[in-house]
Amino acid sequence: MNAIFTIACKDLRLMSRDKGEMFFTFVFPRILATVFGLVFAGGGDGGSKIDLAVVIESDATLARDLARDLAEDGAFEVTQVPQRALAEELVRKGRVTAAIILPASMQDSAAGLFSGGGIPIEALVDPSRRAEIGLIQGKLNELAFRQLSAMFTDADSMRQLMKGARESVARATDLSPTQKLAAGALIAAGGAFSDSIISRGSIDGEAPHRRDASGWSPVSIKIEELAARKGGPRDSFDVSFPQGIVWGLAGCVMAFATSLVSERVRGTLDRLRLAPITRGQLLAGKGVACFTTALLVQLVLLALTVFAFSSHVQQPLRLLLAFLAAAFAFSGISMFIAGACRTEAQAQGAGRGALLLLAIIGGGSLPLFLMPPFFKTVSLVSPFRWAVAAIEGPFWRDTPFSDQLLPLAVLVAIGAVGLGLGVQAMRAHNR
Repeated sequence: MNAIFTIACKDLRLMSRDKGEMFFTFVFPRILATVFGLVFAGGGDGGSKIDLAVVIESDATLARDLARDLAEDGAFEVTQVPQRALAEELVRKGRVTAAIILPASMQDSAAGLFSGGGIPIEALVDPSRRAEIGLIQGKLNELAFRQLSAMFTDADSMRQLMKGARESVARATDLSPTQKLAAGALIAAGGAFSDSIISRGSIDGEAPHRRDASGWSPVSIKIEELAARKGGPRDSFDVSFPQGIVWGLAGCVMAFATSLVSERVRGTLDRLRLAPITRGQLLAGKGVACFTTALLVQLVLLALTVFAFSSHVQQPLRLLLAFLAAAFAFSGISMFIAGACRTEAQAQGAGRGALLLLAIIGGGSLPLFLMPPFFKTVSLVSPFRWAVAAIEGPFWRDTPFSDQLLPLAVLVAIGAVGLGLGVQAMRAHNR
């Protein structure tokens, strides 16, 4: 055991003397975390679609048509869910930006238009995604007004609308006879106005139901920001913290993989074997050094985020567990790269290039929740993606431990497979 720690300490001292490796392992990730935090502080998603959950509680035609328009709009990625509570939970977990509720009170009648509130639409939004709230509200107004415009300029819909309005006024118990008379006159005037628009559209050769009206929006859109869930991101630095860790781990892996390849090619490992130390102890020492550095990288970035940017950790022990799993996984990856690359040039070229690509698609350049659906799927092959998922859960999402088990298990499996394959490859090089 002393031999293993001796080798580990030797590698750590060698790394500390390499200013380039120290910069890209410890300093560069901190710079990236800060820059990404400042960039995303202004919000915006760079053009990717906004994830929405849509709940249709009404059987009205208007509700179905509006849900269809939302699904067809290029700005949204829509998931239809059966219950309001499920949609709210998706928002709280950060899986969607907002939940659009088309309530049962939405009717294809005049009840929602002539009782003072307009036709209701509700939106439950994530308060940490304020940049998208304005776009969602504007789109809802646009799509809802389009539906209402079609209804007002469609003869059948208008007849049903006027009939419902008259019935609503007749049933009203809080209106005086004079008020009912005035309301009836208003309804009649509205019907005549609609008839004139429809007639003009027919004369002009336009489809009546496609002619737009303007100047009035009878839709009442209620935007409700969900109360901040414990563990929700207070600012963009909570989100950029995992990005910094991605690049820190990438720098750590390449530093030790390249060092191991260099020592093997130059015969340093063979000379170390002259000492009373086995091959297994030698490789274990290398792995411990990489594991220790990876853990330190994460702890340093955590200290920066907490003390410099006032972020908070919701589940400290679980976050430490995620750090340990990530350090183990990337120690295995470092060993695998060192075994797979025969020369320093291969480690510096192919190894670093592959690692850079995996880091980019795994959340190093764009947070996972902002990625388009295709890239979210592709990111599953990246070990960095699982490290980000394991860290975000206890850091700010406050997710149940059951949801954190999968990324933790994947990281441990990656580390075990990487170590196994790397050791076998190293043995093959020494034959």
